[in-house]
Amino acid sequence: MKKVILILVVIAGIAGGCKKYEDGPLLSFRSAKSRLFGEHTLVKYTVNDIDSLNLFNDSLGLDFRFYYDDVNSLNVLNVEGNRKDGNYYPVICTWQLEKNNTILKILTEYAYTGTGPFGNNITPDWEILKLKHHDIIMKTTYNGKEYLIELK
Repeated sequence: MKKVILILVVIAGIAGGCKKYEDGPLLSFRSAKSRLFGEHTLVKYTVNDIDSLNLFNDSLGLDFRFYYDDVNSLNVLNVEGNRKDGNYYPVICTWQLEKNNTILKILTEYAYTGTGPFGNNITPDWEILKLKHHDIIMKTTYNGKEYLIELK
């Protein structure tokens, strides 16, 4: 019995040290892409630890939609929805996962407007801190400022 407990403790210790994402799940049977795919809402947006969600919503909508475009064989991200003033200006990006699925590289294809690391010709690398099906936290540095987003 002591051997079984010792083996379980060793396995738990090894598995705990192998977490891919800082705040992510210990074990997941879903791929990183399948956890990203779908519709999410931006619930937190900070710039240098200052809540800036209202600033973001002044420029862009709060809906993030990750999907695969079969026609062009691309992973696509649409940042869309109505801004606070009621206008609708989507940002359309392609994306790919890199460095063992710990970095989300976003390449903006089209943006009429933007804010921070979201806009035309901006290609941030987002470090994935948490990646669950309905809970995503990422951060990036752009123009000397640290941006953190949380999607639900």
